[in-house]
Amino acid sequence: MTEPGYAIIAGVNKAGTSSLFVSLSTHPGIAPSAIKETRYFLPARYGRPLEPAAVWENYFSGAPDDAVRLEATPSYVYGGAPLAACMNDRLPTSKVIIVLREPVARAISFFEYQKVRLRVPSEMPMAEYLATADRLSADDFLDTENEKYMAFRGGCYADFLPSWLDTFGTERIAILGFEALIREPAPALRELATFLGLDPDAFPDHALSSENRTVGYRNARMQRVALATNDRLERFFRRQPDVERRLRAVYYRINGRAQSELVPSAVRDDLAARYEEPNRRLAALLGVAGSPLPGWLSDAQSPERP
Repeated sequence: MTEPGYAIIAGVNKAGTSSLFVSLSTHPGIAPSAIKETRYFLPARYGRPLEPAAVWENYFSGAPDDAVRLEATPSYVYGGAPLAACMNDRLPTSKVIIVLREPVARAISFFEYQKVRLRVPSEMPMAEYLATADRLSADDFLDTENEKYMAFRGGCYADFLPSWLDTFGTERIAILGFEALIREPAPALRELATFLGLDPDAFPDHALSSENRTVGYRNARMQRVALATNDRLERFFRRQPDVERRLRAVYYRINGRAQSELVPSAVRDDLAARYEEPNRRLAALLGVAGSPLPGWLSDAQSPERP
């Protein structure tokens, strides 16, 4: 029996992966996982064994034999060589999709999202958050409780991508720019369909989707209940996306508020300075891999000033 194809959106957090997952799922040749983030391969990031294969297969129960099975766990990318090797061993026909976002904007969005998920205090300024993260060592980040402090570290893409390129090769990895994906989603979807061996013209007219926007809250207790309910009912909501959108709209009217975190310019400038060196390495890496550079990397090609 022929091994089915797999498409794994492996990164990165806060770069439109939810919208991409939903949009790709509308293609008739794609069978999405029952929940967006199965997290099935995440244990390999922390040196732990995977769950039985039956658990993975259950996420695609009822999928047609010839469909490309799709899942999206954007923190996979940070698992580096151990996770990439584990995925490749289990799914030798898999292809990997990684979306990169301008790292300062991604870091701020990630920080705001941790507040919305009630993982960091709502009153914590970003400077204090970054100082807390700076005190954590590489070993500290092997503790899943510290994932919430990945705002800066998670944007150092050149620290993580080499292992994926070494494991899968350029033929099995598609690297996209978040900004281009948002600006012109239709061409990006067509290119990904071709990459996955699917008909690029088979998407329905309503394929484009915007999901998982970071929206603030008024009442923390109500937010906690809503988050738990959403997590518990995700399988149902994936089958009934229109129901989810209607319920989400009602909830935002009741408890939502604009998420307008004011990050001081000094903090933004500090982040931009921190990312200069990893961005230079990323530009060189993408150049060797033959991947187009996002616009925010154009300056990173300039020689380093003495």
